[in-house]
Formats: sequence, structure tokens, C-alpha cells
Amino acid sequence: MRTRGLRNRGIGLLPRAWVALLAGLALLLGVSAGPAAATEGSWINEGGDARSPDALSAQWFRGDLYEVVRGNDNQIWWRYRNGAWQVMPGGARTYHRPEVVSLLNIGTGGLQDSRLVVFHVGTDGVVYYSILRGAAGNLWSDWDNVPGNFRTNTGITTASGINNVVLYTVRDQQVYVHNMELWNGAPSFPLGDWGTQHSPRVNGMVASVSTFSRSISNNIMNLEVARGLNNRVYISRSRTDMNSVQNASFAELPGGGECESVEVGRGGPASPTTDTNDPGYQAQQNLAIGCISPNDHELWVNRSTDGGQNFTGWSRVSTGAAATASPEIHGAPGGEVFAVLSWGGDAPFKQRMIVMKRII
Repeated sequence: MRTRGLRNRGIGLLPRAWVALLAGLALLLGVSAGPAAATEGSWINEGGDARSPDALSAQWFRGDLYEVVRGNDNQIWWRYRNGAWQVMPGGARTYHRPEVVSLLNIGTGGLQDSRLVVFHVGTDGVVYYSILRGAAGNLWSDWDNVPGNFRTNTGITTASGINNVVLYTVRDQQVYVHNMELWNGAPSFPLGDWGTQHSPRVNGMVASVSTFSRSISNNIMNLEVARGLNNRVYISRSRTDMNSVQNASFAELPGGGECESVEVGRGGPASPTTDTNDPGYQAQQNLAIGCISPNDHELWVNRSTDGGQNFTGWSRVSTGAAATASPEIHGAPGGEVFAVLSWGGDAPFKQRMIVMKRII
């Protein structure tokens, strides 16, 4: 799938590109990179001269692809259907990548009652959210703060569950979590405030993705990825209810490796299926972890085709990819998984161009 390039209107936003990628991660000292997979292609930039300090965040919602990104002006920009970028209303600014996520209504009321939500950490350290009301008219709700007196100086990551979105951030090497739910069709925050996750102590951000698996109750699994204090990658597998998330048990991902940042994402339908006979069921088991190595500052990946139960091992992407910040990993309904970067190298792209590559 190709996307139209973004015109640089003096804002420094970075457009998007669907690219081919599959490699892995070889963060281990003295371990050579494995061969690239057949599906991996070249990095592609379709944004012209536009720029962003971070990779964009993307989410499929009701058949359309929505993207949000932080511009060089620290404003939050969005687009859908590969159209023109627009500033989100309300004048919000952030020093971190915003996150767009689906708040799915899988129960009574059906998926038509699902919501699309953008979260960001404001310049005051408070986490804010806005809910899509209507794409054509740029009808987003006013920015509102996530309940509680919590402040953070890192970004935020999210994971969709059954009728809920789990929010993650880090402060003082401790992971904090919150929960947005649908209650009678309206978003709510039943916890009232941020709570701590019992494990682990971390460096930097955590990432999380939800996928369906037959081995987990309710056929849903939350795979959480964290960068430990030793810079190794740790993962947990739990249900997406808050009790399970707060008590998640982490173990180091086999294969070693060190990361300065880490991300995870999956392919498959935006509205996941529990029907094992549905082609979308296998598509949503395609999952990849992306990591920026502290040794060469390039992207390494580790992939899974069984929903994160097993991984193929770390290997580096074939054509290199210096990054200015954490990568983004996300997928398409057909099961493809993509890596997204804000380019930090000298060639073949300009600094802070957003590039993409397919990895599965």
C-alpha cells in the first residue's frame, strides 16, 4: 500500500510510507546479523521535505488508516485516508510522540460503538486525550486530562483490550498504568488515578500490544515489552484486565541483546477476531519487536507468527536505518507488520524524515 507524500508547509511534519521490512535484532556484542527475510524491502520516505522528531503512530479504524505525529513545532498533527496533514484542534503541544489507539467495544453495542482516541503528554507532564467525533470535519473532542494528579517526563504507550485501553508511562524507573474503559458506550476511567506495576524496574519506556491467542482466557493476550535496567529486553504475557496488567510477570527475552529503545506491534484486522477459522485470526498473530541498538544506533527486529509465544531471534535490517528516537511497529489488516523511524542518518534520506519498511 502506498501513501501520498505530505507537503512541507513549514511545520516540519513527517509523512508516512509503507515499506518492506523483515530483519531482526542483533544487539549482542560480537553476534553478527542474520540474513534478511525475503519479504524485506528498502526504506521508503514519501514525505518530501517534511520532518518530525519521532516516528508517527498509526491505527486502522473502521476501514481507514489514521496517523498522528509530533511536528518540529511540537504540535500534534493528524491525517486519515492518506490525506493532508492537519493540526489537531485545541493548540496542544508535546515533547513526546502522541499515540492513537482504538477503544474497542467488543461486547454489547458492537464495534460501531468503538472509539478512536489520541493520547499525549502535555508540556506540563499531564496526560491528555481527545476522542474522534467525525473525521471529515476534523471533529475531535476538546483535550481532557486523564484523571489523577500524576505527572511524567516521558511519553505514553497504549494497548487495546476488550472494551478497554491500557495506558503506560514511566517515572523514576517505575512503570505506571491507567485504564480507559467503555461504560454504557461512553469512555470512563474506573481506576481514578495511575497505579504502579509491580515489575519491572525499567530504563525508558515500555511498549505493549494486544493479540488473540487460544492459550489465554477470553482468547486475548497482552504482550508487554520493557527495557530493563541492564538494557536487555523483558516481556510479559497477561490478560488485559488491570489486575493482570499490574501483576504481570516479566522474563528476559531469550537471545540476549541490548536496546536503547524498544517497541512492539502486530498485524491483522483492527477489530480482532476470536474465530480461529477466520483468516484474520492468523494475520493478527504476526507480531514484531523493534529495538535500537546502543552499539550502532540502527534498527534490529525480532518477529513472531504465533502471537508472541515464540520468536525467530534478533537480526538487523538489511539496509541500515539510523534512528533519531524510538521506532514504531504497527501492522495492516492483511497481517503485514511495518517498522517506522524518524531518520537519523546522512543518506539516503534527510534528517528527521519518517521512513517505513515492511518486516513481516
